[in-house]
Amino acid sequence: SQTRAAGRHEEPQIPSAEGDTDGALPNIVMILVDDWGFSNVGFRRAANAAAAPDDPLLAQAAAEIHTPNVDALVADGILLDRHYGAPICSPSRCALQTGRFPVHVNAKNTGVLVNNPDDPVSGYQGIPRNMTGVAQKLKQAGYSTAMVGKWDAGMATPEHTPWGRGYDEFYGYYQHANNYWNKEGHIEATGAVDLCLNQLTDLVEHNATYRGGVLDPAALDDSCSSSWDADPSCYEEHLFKEKALGILERHD
Repeated sequence: SQTRAAGRHEEPQIPSAEGDTDGALPNIVMILVDDWGFSNVGFRRAANAAAAPDDPLLAQAAAEIHTPNVDALVADGILLDRHYGAPICSPSRCALQTGRFPVHVNAKNTGVLVNNPDDPVSGYQGIPRNMTGVAQKLKQAGYSTAMVGKWDAGMATPEHTPWGRGYDEFYGYYQHANNYWNKEGHIEATGAVDLCLNQLTDLVEHNATYRGGVLDPAALDDSCSSSWDADPSCYEEHLFKEKALGILERHD
């Protein structure tokens, strides 16, 4: 949320609605995908195959990778093909939320229990408490803010959570990963044994009237794990999709 210029920190200026002729702020949708390979998108695979039409491996790769929605966004927008990020979850997310390089905000993908009691500001996993995030700046400009999905930018105190970082609404999980069926943070997902012996249900939400764990029994159920449905109702990605679409429809 700060840029460095001429050796000084300067707060970036966000346009307000007052300058618009109709008084309306444009809607902003920001999507982050974890650990996505450079060529794991259809438009790159197709371009690679077209550049070497006699290469059977490139042809097979192009036939296997289908990302029509992403391809359409690229075709109708701007592709930043020299835009670099961290190669792993939490540093990437902390950088995106704050507008800082990972080395200046969170360089290591540490577990959520890591803390330094001698440093109450930046001694916890995630974004240091004294840094602002994009949602806080957007709220100052008059936006309503919401986030759905994986947070992984800190949870040691309320200030570290999406609620403390300026999001009016949040529906998702806090840690590096969790089980998308039963929503628990198993050791295979987190890489460490937590205080709850990895039996914590990591699916939470906050809004104008509630802040805490998701209480909907249907969302916490994993009985659809044996379903052959292409979009099983209890799978976490389905829950995220439905929640995100609902938020977008309310603000359309």
